[in-house]
Amino acid sequence: MIVSTATGDVAVVAGPVRAKWQSLIRRGMLYSECEGVEYWDLPAGSVLPVRAHDGTEEAVLVLSGAIALHDGQSPPTPAGPGQVLLLPHGTEGELRTHGGACTLVVVRALPGPLARRLPPRLPELPAAER
Repeated sequence: MIVSTATGDVAVVAGPVRAKWQSLIRRGMLYSECEGVEYWDLPAGSVLPVRAHDGTEEAVLVLSGAIALHDGQSPPTPAGPGQVLLLPHGTEGELRTHGGACTLVVVRALPGPLARRLPPRLPELPAAER
C-alpha cells in the first residue's frame, strides 16, 4: 500500500460542481485486496458516479452532511453522519449529496470471490528473524 502524506486537496468535477478530493491510500503492491481510500469534501449538488465495471466494492462512510445512492431501480438509499453505504460489486448508479454539503471517506476493495482467488500472502520477516 502507498499511504499519502500529501497536504491539500485536488479539485475535481463532481456533477455540476467542483469538489475536493484526496487519495489517502492507494494499492501499490501485488495481491492487495484494498484498491484505495479516498477523502471527498462535496458541496451541495455534487454527483459521484458508481460504476459496476470498475470491478470493486465500496464502503462509503459519511462524516458530515448526507448522501443518497440513486440506482434508478429502487427508492434512493440515504446515509447521514456516522452511517456507511455498502456498495457491492455490480452496483450501478450515482451518489448525490442530499440537502447540502457532505464529507465522505470511500474505501474501495476487490470483491470477496476475487480476493479469495489471490495467492496467500505471508508477512515479511526482518532478516534477523529468518
